[in-house]
Amino acid sequence: DWSSDVCSSDLDGGSFKDFMKLEIGKTYLVRLLPNLTNPERTLFHYYHHLWNSVVTNELVSCLCPATYGERCPIDEYRSKIYRNQDKAEIERIKPIKRNENWLANVYVIKDPTNPDNQGQTKILRFGKQLDKIITSAISGDDADDLGAKIFDLSEKGCNLRIKVETNEGGYPTYVASKFTSPSPLEGNPDIDEIYSSIKSLDNIFEHKSYEEIAKALNVHFLGQTDVSTPVSSKATSTFEEEEEFVPAKTTSSSPKTLVETEDEDEIPVDSRIKDILKDL
Repeated sequence: DWSSDVCSSDLDGGSFKDFMKLEIGKTYLVRLLPNLTNPERTLFHYYHHLWNSVVTNELVSCLCPATYGERCPIDEYRSKIYRNQDKAEIERIKPIKRNENWLANVYVIKDPTNPDNQGQTKILRFGKQLDKIITSAISGDDADDLGAKIFDLSEKGCNLRIKVETNEGGYPTYVASKFTSPSPLEGNPDIDEIYSSIKSLDNIFEHKSYEEIAKALNVHFLGQTDVSTPVSSKATSTFEEEEEFVPAKTTSSSPKTLVETEDEDEIPVDSRIKDILKDL
């Protein structure tokens, strides 16, 4: 079933209830939680595609295999269209979005949307603006002042204040968000219990095969009517020529930990997290 937000099998009634919902005009306060057992899995960086089905008119979404450094039929199809520079075809494929997001476990201190989340471990889904703030704290300009403090639940730790505003286009913007000065958590919660309550981030979204995604593209975007037979990557008019595919750079042999870097000499975020968590 592809007709759902991020695929029905991924979130319905399960992990989705653990996601925080951020709304424009509100400010949230959280403390980031590290994966102390597997520090490199503290953050989950992923790509996903979504569009409205031409068959059902419902939202179709799937995890992009580029998340794991693998070939993606949607990426290849889009690349082929743009390479051919057919303006009509380029306009046609614009509804297929490819979004980049991250997941993190957080201890919720203030949640004006759902106060019941306060004092609980939840999952924060965020985009490039918050990632820039978090990455700067881990391995960028703010690392000397922040670093491990953003994952520390003691009085030495820093909260992340997420301020959701509106940009000129009417979309939410998070640029005013920042880490606060060190402070203890209210209510004297059990720190070890909080650290042990984190949720696995790398198995929330179903990892569908190349053939399954190709089939979804053919049926729900290109309008092909045969839904009974999975599409072969080499036996369909949609993918007549096999394109050269350059996967995103990864910092680990594990397919679960994708981090892109523009500078090969830059210390990968996952490695830096592992380093700064040694004393926690």
